[in-house]
Amino acid sequence: MTSQRIIIVILFAWTLLAVFAHLGDVQLEFFDEARRGVSALEMSRGEAPSLLTPPYYGAPDHWGTKPPLLVWCQVIWIKIIGPGELAVRMPSALATLALFWLLTWWGKRDWGSPVVGALATVAVLGNWLYISNHGARSGDFDAMLILFLTAQVVFFYRWVADDQARWLWLAGLAIFLAGMTKGVAGGFFLPGIGVWLLLDSKGRKKLLKPGLWLIPGGAIGMVLYYYYLREQVDPGYLQMVFDNELGGRFDETNEGHKHPFYYYLNLLVTDRGWQHLLPLLIPALIYLFQSEYRRLTLLLSITTVLLLAVVSGAATKLVWYHAPSLPLLGMLIGAGIFHLGRLLSDKIGGQRGTVIGIALMTGLFIAPMILTTHHVLNRTRYPVMHPAKGPLKEFMTRPEVKPPYSVVIKDYHPNFRFYVELARERGEDVQLKRIQRLRPFLSAEIQPVSEFAPGERVVICEGATWEYLFDRFKLEPKYKDGRCQLVLLGVRRE
Repeated sequence: MTSQRIIIVILFAWTLLAVFAHLGDVQLEFFDEARRGVSALEMSRGEAPSLLTPPYYGAPDHWGTKPPLLVWCQVIWIKIIGPGELAVRMPSALATLALFWLLTWWGKRDWGSPVVGALATVAVLGNWLYISNHGARSGDFDAMLILFLTAQVVFFYRWVADDQARWLWLAGLAIFLAGMTKGVAGGFFLPGIGVWLLLDSKGRKKLLKPGLWLIPGGAIGMVLYYYYLREQVDPGYLQMVFDNELGGRFDETNEGHKHPFYYYLNLLVTDRGWQHLLPLLIPALIYLFQSEYRRLTLLLSITTVLLLAVVSGAATKLVWYHAPSLPLLGMLIGAGIFHLGRLLSDKIGGQRGTVIGIALMTGLFIAPMILTTHHVLNRTRYPVMHPAKGPLKEFMTRPEVKPPYSVVIKDYHPNFRFYVELARERGEDVQLKRIQRLRPFLSAEIQPVSEFAPGERVVICEGATWEYLFDRFKLEPKYKDGRCQLVLLGVRRE
């Protein structure tokens, strides 16, 4: 086995560790991940009004307006392995493994070595934010989106380089899948690819070919047709998409996520893993732009810059919006360092040169690999969710907490609802009750305030729910662990 194959095997084994270690152990995150999980649970039980509309409380979900490809995949895994965190996160984990394969294959095909793509995947997983939330191990849209966006770049380049129609068809498929994963975000790379086609001598010759417009245009048209169909079964959906994904998030700051224009550049520079990798980008670019890989380097550079410019110009900035740039930046870093290492190895020559070249790559990439390994092996030490949301999953497993009981929430708590639904799937007498009406924009159905009665056992993890029940009943604590406690409702207060 050659040294390059050994490196590929080692990096693939590490990727498996980084993606799957303790994947199903940690409680779902409060907002998006848990909401996707609840939608998948409901759809798996046949409670969705239509396959086109991910549900919440049996009604079309009007918070998550994205197309349903992710939820469909989660439903499939629920059917295969049963409901739980693993089923919710499995589509993202497998998409990340597919990204390793895609980048490694592209490295072999166009970058001089499969090691380039493997190093790029290490760079992606070395990003502290991406390994945490809305990334490789999270039941959110982003890992699948990033796979399909990266595939667009790979296959468009292959089509220009080889002039074989199959690559354009694959690029069109990637556009369709990206759109069905996260709607408008599925087209984030198309402006960069278009500008590169204009600047590249071979790319300009493709601009007048009908296939360039028909195949990607057809893919976009199929995504738009989904939006049309959903509007038919869920009237008002298109207006919600516009408010949430287009004018709303770009023109106005949603939910307090206002940051300066340089926010994403700052995230890249200060990331715990990427602060070791990003400085390598400058020497990598200097070398690559003077090498045979300048066309590839220009494509990735333009696409990355335009993506970061678009998301930086939006009024609403969230920490994962820049994540699609990670594979592109990772390929540039991986290619630059690999070929610089090979140059050094060839100059020294022999076995000694090979060892020094491998040592160079190992020394530069080992820090983010160690950080990521520590992160995934110690997930409970790095929770993304705010402690105030409560570790309900662990609390419900305590032997002192036995059904029947009701979990009490304020108005909106999708991760608490997910774990109540899991308990009910197991046949346990566990209910979810709320002290306020569910806000109308979260669901087409307004859930009413729940009724409580003396003698009822309730689980409370929030101060507001405690105050609500304390004002109405004498409370008899039965068991407490952290922020959550099991309480018996006594007589009503006058």
